Amino acid sequence: MDPEDVANSYIEGVDAVVARTAELTSGQWSAPACGSWSAADTMRHLVSVAGWYHHWLDRAIDRDESRPFPGEQIDAYTAAALEERQHLTPEEAVAEFRRSATDYLDRAGEHLDLPYAFPFGTVTVGLHLGVAAAEWHLHAWDLSTTTEHRHRPDDPGGLMLAVAECVAATSGPFKGALVRRVTPFVVRRSPWETLLRRSGRLRVR
Repeated sequence: MDPEDVANSYIEGVDAVVARTAELTSGQWSAPACGSWSAADTMRHLVSVAGWYHHWLDRAIDRDESRPFPGEQIDAYTAAALEERQHLTPEEAVAEFRRSATDYLDRAGEHLDLPYAFPFGTVTVGLHLGVAAAEWHLHAWDLSTTTEHRHRPDDPGGLMLAVAECVAATSGPFKGALVRRVTPFVVRRSPWETLLRRSGRLRVR
């Protein structure tokens, strides 16, 4: 995807998260939204993730290309980060997420070609921005499962391409080439459903 298209998809995802939370009633905040997480905890998680992205970008600017933590430990780090943000009310979490995620896009736009280490490898800031966009869209879908408006991105094919390119870049030459070869076929058939399925969502809903 063109960097501008990735940025547009990213901000669309942020806006979708905020829009879906605006549709929730007070009782729906405690209802399951993402696996065992309530809608409130889903938002606290998104605050944590946005904070990680800022931290990883700081490391990239400092030319630190080591992984912030091993990918196989992401569940433990996620749980710990969520616990640290239990003090946030749902409304506070939404406001903090919107501010932090929007600020991140502004910062990332100045460093798109910089090597960027995250738990699953080292890519560029620009490549990882596609993964970040998908994170927001997928959680917008989670939050929409209890509302009348099930979320779907405007350009699911472009989003799939952006995610696949980042995955290919961290998968090694052989597997990376396979990902790049298969992705166009997926994009033509069912890109959004594939992202939902690959993230475990369609399997459990």
